[in-house]
Amino acid sequence: MSNQRKLQTEIDRVIKKVDEGVELFDDIYEKVYSADTQNQKEKYETELKKEIKKLQRLRDQIKSWISGSEVKDKVQLLEYRRLIETKMEAFKVVEKETKTKTFSKEGLARQEKLDPEEQKKADTVNWIGEVIEQINNKIDETDLEIETLSAGKGKKTNKNQIEECNEHLASHKFHVNKLEGIARLVRNDRISAELVDQVKEDLEYYVESHGEDEFMMAYDEEGFYEELGLDDLDVVNVDRVTQASVSSKKKDDDASSATSGSKKEKRSSKSSTASSMIPLTIGRAKAKKGSIPSNEATPTKIGRANSTASSSSSGPAPIAPAPTPKAPAAPAGGGASMAAVLKRESEERQKAALQAQQQEQARQAELLRQQQLKQQQEAQRLQQQQEVLRQQQQQAAQAEALKRQQAQQLLEQQRQQQAVQQDAAAKQKLLQQQATRQQAQAQQQNVLNVGLSGLSLGNAVGSNAPTAISAGPSQLAGGKDATERYLSALNDSFMQIPTGADNERQRSYTPRNPYPCPSCYPSVPSPIFDNPAVFEKLGTDALFFIFYYAQGTHQQYLAAKELKKQSWRYHKKYMTWFQRHEEPTVTTDEYEQGTYIYFDYETGWGQRIKQDFRFEYSFLEDSLSV
Repeated sequence: MSNQRKLQTEIDRVIKKVDEGVELFDDIYEKVYSADTQNQKEKYETELKKEIKKLQRLRDQIKSWISGSEVKDKVQLLEYRRLIETKMEAFKVVEKETKTKTFSKEGLARQEKLDPEEQKKADTVNWIGEVIEQINNKIDETDLEIETLSAGKGKKTNKNQIEECNEHLASHKFHVNKLEGIARLVRNDRISAELVDQVKEDLEYYVESHGEDEFMMAYDEEGFYEELGLDDLDVVNVDRVTQASVSSKKKDDDASSATSGSKKEKRSSKSSTASSMIPLTIGRAKAKKGSIPSNEATPTKIGRANSTASSSSSGPAPIAPAPTPKAPAAPAGGGASMAAVLKRESEERQKAALQAQQQEQARQAELLRQQQLKQQQEAQRLQQQQEVLRQQQQQAAQAEALKRQQAQQLLEQQRQQQAVQQDAAAKQKLLQQQATRQQAQAQQQNVLNVGLSGLSLGNAVGSNAPTAISAGPSQLAGGKDATERYLSALNDSFMQIPTGADNERQRSYTPRNPYPCPSCYPSVPSPIFDNPAVFEKLGTDALFFIFYYAQGTHQQYLAAKELKKQSWRYHKKYMTWFQRHEEPTVTTDEYEQGTYIYFDYETGWGQRIKQDFRFEYSFLEDSLSV
């Protein structure tokens, strides 16, 4: 229930924001259409865009609620969604009107209500403009390709390709010049729009397939525009018209400094100049005020002549199919036509400057792309060098590790040999001790046997006492003395019998690294450390210390024995002690693998955990019995 209340509160808050946003949108919308200048209109359009963005975000929230199942009654949400979408459509209209320029194609078409014939002519001129733009794009691409092929030593190696590109470039420029002239002829009603439709398919095929082998084999530049009959039209050269306009300008300047009596000559010179010039159809020419008759249509963009003539006179002036030398020039109409021509020329100059700027931008973009390509190549080269250096370092590290491993193996072998030699020496010493003990026991047995033999001899003498007595008193006294001697010797031998300690050498402690210490300090280790029971009470760290710092002593042996009792196992390769942390995950006849605890005596002097360690049984020290 609480979740529903929270949701309803959130919906009410969003709806309130939508109401406020719609109200603010309507206020700004009225300001847009009541603005006096274009700058104010653009400013209000920017504010209107911000408000519509806010409404769009609220619309997304409302759409999520509509698509979900939390809200039962969705009628109100649907109404507010449609309201926001209505405002979005209104903003699209405002944005389109703001972006449409006054003298653009859409702006002129919107301002003027053209009849079907004029509309057809405008559509044809627009189509010609689009084709010219596409061909100009091809010209830019061809220029870029020529610059790329001519870079460095490519001017000699790519000579054939450059010539081919130049041919394509000349063909493109030829068609651009022709199409510009055709557009002017259509504007001046010298050629009908239906006649231009006959070459539409050929031009579109030229734009799409130029450069392909099949098209170039069947391409005929001379017969491309034969259907239009351009050769039959009376067309002047651009250079000659330009020179004529310049000369007329000079004459007008000279005539302006003359007296009022020479104004008639000025008018006659103007009329003669205007009558001697043929109407401009192909190419561009500068015109002076009053040099163009009022009944002659000035070429402008998309019916500008008709709009200009309608604004300057009560009705459109008729357009003659051929130039009329003695046509009277209306001052008002002539002035308007001249302004249109000047405006058109300024627009053409702006267009040319824009094209030059676009070409410059394209060239700079190409240079930037080449520079980025060089930087990428340099980065790749540096990366390769770093990779080679890293591989060399790895190889050196591997070689160093191999040397270290070989040294450790050699040291291990030496230690094993020393251990074998020590074991052999201990066994030999034990054998010598056993032989010495056997010799001592043999000697004792011989002495005992000798004593017993004397004792038996005495008994024999006693048993034969009558005989000895009968033999004589001297013999009896001699047998008694011998028995006593044997018995005394036997007692002395039993008193002086050797023990096992007599075979051992007397131990004397000699420190390995003597250092002057106070005399009150103990100088001899306590004999308690020879007792194995003491090592059972020592901690693990103490056992490791005795093992690693009392090498070759009885205490090292006792420490290793105690460690093995505590489930530690010695690794002969790494020379450290390991203990299972848990049961091994892999167990075979040759090794076992799992998590182990090992004692780090080299760096940290502490216990570490080694995961996924492989303990090979061949490196297990198993000669010491527990």
